[in-house]
Amino acid sequence: METIYKPTGWCYYFHTMANNRKKKQPDIVKGQLLEAAAFITVERGLGSLTLDLVAQRAGVSKGGLIHHFPNKRVLIEKLFDYLLAIFESSIDDYMAEDSNPRGRFSRAYVMASAFPKNEPSESKLHGAFALAMSNNEPLAEIWRKWLLSQMEKHSEDTGATVGQMVRYAADGLWLEACTGTQIDDAKVRSSVIEHLLELTYSI
Repeated sequence: METIYKPTGWCYYFHTMANNRKKKQPDIVKGQLLEAAAFITVERGLGSLTLDLVAQRAGVSKGGLIHHFPNKRVLIEKLFDYLLAIFESSIDDYMAEDSNPRGRFSRAYVMASAFPKNEPSESKLHGAFALAMSNNEPLAEIWRKWLLSQMEKHSEDTGATVGQMVRYAADGLWLEACTGTQIDDAKVRSSVIEHLLELTYSI
């Protein structure tokens, strides 16, 4: 039997992220459902996510879940929206610590991918969605629009070859976390990340 989900760790962010406004009960329930969906995705993979599992894990009735998320597609897309908001928050934090404007967005992208501000399981969740985007056009479109808006917001050249290479490599960190193929040697991993960061200064 599934245990009732209680929010902990980085997923608790779902309860507080919306401009820090006072949450109403429906918002809290939505947060619980999204948190439960996130944990199930990390534990079992996105393909194993079902409305029944999410409702059971969150301690919410199936009808209550459907009231907020009428089907699995809507739930997954909304979970992706929240995940991107968390990732964007990490990027903003890293950018705030960086005084050099050249390549700053891509550096922050690498750092947020390699060192999530929340829990390491965030990378595994990113990886699950990265894999899903390969055959899910709506998710891929959400990602494309988000990334282009971020690059425009931070005045980064969308056509810069080095920037593309760096971000492609950083995306590999998500896939590593999802597939369990992380580099075991911490020094090697650190060297790879350091090299990616160095490249961003030439963007």
